Amino acid sequence: MTNCTHSKEVAAVIDHVRGLLDSGRIRPGDRLPAERRLAEQLGVGRAYVRTAFQKLEFYGIVRTFPQSGTVVANQTVQVLESLISDMLQIDNYDFSSLVRVRVLLEVEAIRLCAENRNDNDIALMKAALEDCDNSLETDRRVEKDFAYHQAIARSSHNPVIASLLLVITPDVLSYYFKYKVCDTPADIVRQEHHDMLRYIVEQKPDKAEEMLRKHLEGVCRLANEQKFH
Repeated sequence: MTNCTHSKEVAAVIDHVRGLLDSGRIRPGDRLPAERRLAEQLGVGRAYVRTAFQKLEFYGIVRTFPQSGTVVANQTVQVLESLISDMLQIDNYDFSSLVRVRVLLEVEAIRLCAENRNDNDIALMKAALEDCDNSLETDRRVEKDFAYHQAIARSSHNPVIASLLLVITPDVLSYYFKYKVCDTPADIVRQEHHDMLRYIVEQKPDKAEEMLRKHLEGVCRLANEQKFH
């Protein structure tokens, strides 16, 4: 797969936006260049630009409107540049820190999901799980695995948790691909995923959390043993 979430390309797009603000080429309230144009200008895929825009929106730096595109927030340029600088620091976080935050968020997400899920949520998670199952023997395995976990987070009915996971996922994925983290046999991953969903459907948050922690044991152990920078 093309690793569209690699932080280097996403950071380049975000840094370009900061440069546009710093030079005065765009100002608060202005619309950002279209995804296609920016991708061509920077020589990156549109998926990188889209991910960068999502990060910028999460931090309140831009807002996306269906008919108007992506617009810079009405803050001072100094505030916007400071927010962007803080956001880019995420790319300097080490693997261990990112994994710890991922576990904290996902534990709360799966507990809430088991308590709050509805029929639509279950259908969403089943579809994501089927997609993941079909990709376990392909080079899209990690991407589809995270998509399933994101479906669980969305079904927690806490949009902040889902958004925070979405923000850190590109940085976590960049380490996964770089260091080939995900090497658990496919049949074990498949079974753990299905057990997680079974406990969610049965509304057993304790069991769901227990299975999630078991599922993440390998990556947590690696994060504790090594420091990646």
